[in-house]
Amino acid sequence: MLPHPKGDSSLSYSGHGNRLWSYLCAALAWLPLSATAQDELTWGVLDFPPFQILDEAHKGSGSFDGELATLVARMEGFDHHIVTMSFARRKEEFLSGANLCTPGIFKSNAAALGLAISIPALVHLDNRVIFLKDKATLFGRDSSIDLESLFLREDLVGAVIPGRSYAPNIDAVIAHAHDHPQLMKRPLSTAQLFQMLLSGDIDYLLLFPHEAAYLAERFGASGRIANLPINGTPPYIFTHVACSGNDWGRAMIARINTVIRTERGKPEYRSYSERWYPAVDQERIRGYYPKLLEQDR
Repeated sequence: MLPHPKGDSSLSYSGHGNRLWSYLCAALAWLPLSATAQDELTWGVLDFPPFQILDEAHKGSGSFDGELATLVARMEGFDHHIVTMSFARRKEEFLSGANLCTPGIFKSNAAALGLAISIPALVHLDNRVIFLKDKATLFGRDSSIDLESLFLREDLVGAVIPGRSYAPNIDAVIAHAHDHPQLMKRPLSTAQLFQMLLSGDIDYLLLFPHEAAYLAERFGASGRIANLPINGTPPYIFTHVACSGNDWGRAMIARINTVIRTERGKPEYRSYSERWYPAVDQERIRGYYPKLLEQDR
């Protein structure tokens, strides 16, 4: 667990902890500890390229990276601690009641954990079916693809990542196709599955389009990748900043919202949403960005 006090501990800013020893502390000894807890802000970040990129070659070039740098710079007076976490650890810390924030999360995931969330902070294109351009004819001429029909095709082998949440409608179709032999569900990394796509061992993956673009550059395959939108999936999706679902977290989100409202209309901040997308998708992001600016809750 995180070394700083949990949201309901006796050292919390509210001072309502009920441990016996807290009542025995002298007021002058207790107050400095409380102030330290209030001024400390821990950010749980993920190794989740290209949203958050930790490898040295492209470190800090993800969309969440740019957003977090802005928040840290604008939230003066806080002692910011940036801690790399797995998805599992981040979930565990939030469920434990730790005072924690994270720069990027989807609204449905945050709601499931009871977190305090910001106004929309970034906009992204949603998951798509990713395949090699030289296999494009196998996926038809339609402008989007029906996932249920795709999973039933015996001439194509696809892969999804077990335990990954793609989108509510996509997750439901994957769950329904749990016994389809042509849909591979192995506990491999995204990079390993992408290499299988490049080698022809599988025919398609479900990924964010900029995720595929990042992996294509990493493996020297830029220009070889194509994608199709998925029927029933919104063309874009917002991500939010989230903090623990307690009084501390709600107070942090109020401050974070002030920064986002000030910054998200500026060209540099807008560019964070476009990072790692190919040019055609960057234009799509620019088209959807005004919808983000309209959202204020």
